[in-house]
Amino acid sequence: MIERSAEAEAFFTAIEVTAPELVSACDGWTAHEIAAHITGNAVEIVRHLEPYSQGDPVPKTRSFEEREAPLRALAHADLLARLDRDEQRMRAVIADVLAREPEAVIPWTGRQMAVAKFIPHMRNEHALHRWDVVGDDSASRALLAESDLVDHSVGVLGAILLVAGRKHDPDPDSDFRVRLRSVGQPDLLVTVERGNATLVWAADERDEPSVELDPAARQLFIWGRRPDDHGRLRSHLAQADLARLQALLSGY
Repeated sequence: MIERSAEAEAFFTAIEVTAPELVSACDGWTAHEIAAHITGNAVEIVRHLEPYSQGDPVPKTRSFEEREAPLRALAHADLLARLDRDEQRMRAVIADVLAREPEAVIPWTGRQMAVAKFIPHMRNEHALHRWDVVGDDSASRALLAESDLVDHSVGVLGAILLVAGRKHDPDPDSDFRVRLRSVGQPDLLVTVERGNATLVWAADERDEPSVELDPAARQLFIWGRRPDDHGRLRSHLAQADLARLQALLSGY
């Protein structure tokens, strides 16, 4: 079985001591809804991988509401027990598939997903949603700064992270190009060109309009979160461009 990640360990430690009614930084969710969401992810991954490993058709991915509603209805202690069991089962099933087929790819949310990518995907989920209930402590800063998690966010979800924000774009027909800069990591480019919005790694170090962020703050920012601690973001944009950037990266 794949070992539980540092991000998962930190998430489990936090969620077990957090009051279920605590209002999280994820709009509309308490800690209980956060726990249901993480559990639902594990359940859905297993629901896809078990039939795949048996040679059966992979089912269509359910919506968040479909898979989380019955979990939210559980008492919080029962939900946390379920979370522990399902997370363990998820790691076991992923390990089993990868042991037999390291390059396995399955249908997932309307696209193709490499099974190996579920590992950084869940590390991302654990780190981000831990921040939602704990905030800017030292563990959050360390976990969210991991460059491979940012790489997963960009490589797998780069376009998706801008879909919701485009609905709030104050100037949707104009091209846009801004760099998100973090020391020790390549720049990220947020672009709108010919009506298409993208979030990609920059191929060079060109001097362009930018926002400077520490690596953990940048991971939060591209997921529509804003660090609690002031001073972690420094803008070198005109006011209208900063407002547009914030709208584009307003949440998944």
